[in-house]
Amino acid sequence: MTLARTYDTDANNAGLLVRLRALACFPQMIWRNRNMVANFFHRDLMGRFHGSVLGAWWMLVQPLFMFAVYYVIFGLLYNRGGGDPIEFALYMFSGVVCFHALNEALTTSCTIIVSNSNLVKKVAFPSEVLPIPSALVSLILFGVGAVVVLAFGVTTGKFTPGAEIIFLPVVILLQFMLTMGLGLLLANANVFIRDVQQFWRIFSMAWFFLSPVFWDPKMMSALIGDPTLESIAFNANPAFSLLMAHRIALGGEFPHLGITDFWGHVGVLAIWAFSALTLGHMTFTASKHKHADIV
Repeated sequence: MTLARTYDTDANNAGLLVRLRALACFPQMIWRNRNMVANFFHRDLMGRFHGSVLGAWWMLVQPLFMFAVYYVIFGLLYNRGGGDPIEFALYMFSGVVCFHALNEALTTSCTIIVSNSNLVKKVAFPSEVLPIPSALVSLILFGVGAVVVLAFGVTTGKFTPGAEIIFLPVVILLQFMLTMGLGLLLANANVFIRDVQQFWRIFSMAWFFLSPVFWDPKMMSALIGDPTLESIAFNANPAFSLLMAHRIALGGEFPHLGITDFWGHVGVLAIWAFSALTLGHMTFTASKHKHADIV
């Protein structure tokens, strides 16, 4: 049975408890619209390779090529691995794959409402689910890259997966929640201020270099010097805990790089994910009745 939704002034002026109740029903809404989400997901994923000879194989070719480039340029040419170029290439590539998946989904979410204005103007259209296909596509791309990282890491003996790999789906779920929360925030803000998408391009570049993609925790600890400031700087960046949790889950802990405490990173990531999803969903649903008039 399809449920028709109508605009309700009282509902759109609802308080905190009503917004939290709507958030609790968000998974049910996703399930109710699962066929639409699946169609959008298939369109977004296969649309990337439409007309190409290799098709979906590009999802594997691209990370393989990226790893080869990072290994030659940063591992061999610049010798950033301190005599172990393969380990550094794997460390850096795992960070790039994870951050790229997060950033790509958020960049798409910025314009997801504006670019689907014809759907948003339909009264019964659940626009809250629009960022979901982009988030799922980003997870698929990350999954392919993670398989490449794990395969090379295990083959070369640089990665030794431990019990943490069993909890990799938990980290991926938290990544999805973080992506959805930030995506809803960006999508809603961009409807009212179109500069958001331009600002995001600049911010995401800075966020990339401030996250532990090319540097490791010990390098930043030596630069900061104060353990308290170090903890604040690390925990204030959700990408830090996300990247570290993924790395530990894929290859075990790296004490010599300062990468330890899997559950500590998961805990911080969970706080960020639940906070972002709560804030993103509440602000989006509070303003969504205005979207059709603006886009």
